[in-house]
Amino acid sequence: MSTIKDIAREAGVSIATVSIVLNGKGQERKISKETQARIHQIAKQLKYVPNQSAKKLRATQKNSYAIAFYWATDFRINYLARITLGIQKEIMQQNKVVHLTVVPYEVDNLKKQMETTQNEFFNGIIIANMSNADMEYLNSCDISYPVVLFNRESPKYSSVTMDNYEVGAQVARHFLDKGIYDAGVLTHDTTFPIMRMWMKGFLDTFAEAGHPVPEENIVLCDTSSSSAIDATKKLYAEKRLPKAMFCESDVLAHGMLFACHELGVSIPGDVEVFTIGINMAEFNDYAIPSLSRIDIPMREIGEKCLHLLVDLIEKKTPNPTVVYAEGIKIIGQSSPEA
Repeated sequence: MSTIKDIAREAGVSIATVSIVLNGKGQERKISKETQARIHQIAKQLKYVPNQSAKKLRATQKNSYAIAFYWATDFRINYLARITLGIQKEIMQQNKVVHLTVVPYEVDNLKKQMETTQNEFFNGIIIANMSNADMEYLNSCDISYPVVLFNRESPKYSSVTMDNYEVGAQVARHFLDKGIYDAGVLTHDTTFPIMRMWMKGFLDTFAEAGHPVPEENIVLCDTSSSSAIDATKKLYAEKRLPKAMFCESDVLAHGMLFACHELGVSIPGDVEVFTIGINMAEFNDYAIPSLSRIDIPMREIGEKCLHLLVDLIEKKTPNPTVVYAEGIKIIGQSSPEA
């Protein structure tokens, strides 16, 4: 039996283009009449038969929706539980049936996943963890169904996000208010745009206070705790471990705690550690010492994403709509208040 992929290959167009044309939306999406005619001709020649049972999933029925949740397949998979708990809570509060499908994709390759045929079966999608390249792709295309972005902002799509610059600035002010000016950053891969905003807010705030963070104190790690262990030990061996460290994720913070324990470095006596709380609170509350952090309210963001998407599907809310969530400052033992 022929598929949309077969038609796309024969016609020399994308799978998404074939899907749009066969769903009768070619003119609406400004696909040329010649291309539409060629696709219909090839579909006829290949004796293509639409999967009606699958198409029914996309059909909007009263109080019943099929929703996709796109999540990147990298180290952030560990945070998926917090978000889905929020989405599940909102689904149970909605007086309707919501079918949720988690769709994995590779960072920088969102386009590849988005152009498959599966999206025609969903009423709307939530997308998380996009890189700059993924955001460029999204902003360059026209998507006919509602989209909500998780902790990203776009002029084209609705989103639930935070003031991520302020998150980093808040960490900086915490140290500055204590009179700590010798600071450093353990940072993740530079392709993560939200983390770039955290670091920019942190660095700008220190610079504006007259205490710019030296470039050599900004240490790039990969996405593992072991990378933070190696980075911390290197700083210690070179006798340039700052008095205060901003770890851009609790994954890195836990690595730093372990390294300092092995080295006999006292936290917070010798160095204070402040991080961004992404994992479950228990991981950070029961660390030794417990971690001071700005906790990302992932469960709340998940709830708001689902609620906003349903409102967009039902046309109760205009697109784009931006909903903001606030980070929660939690003071642990690794960096007490002044």
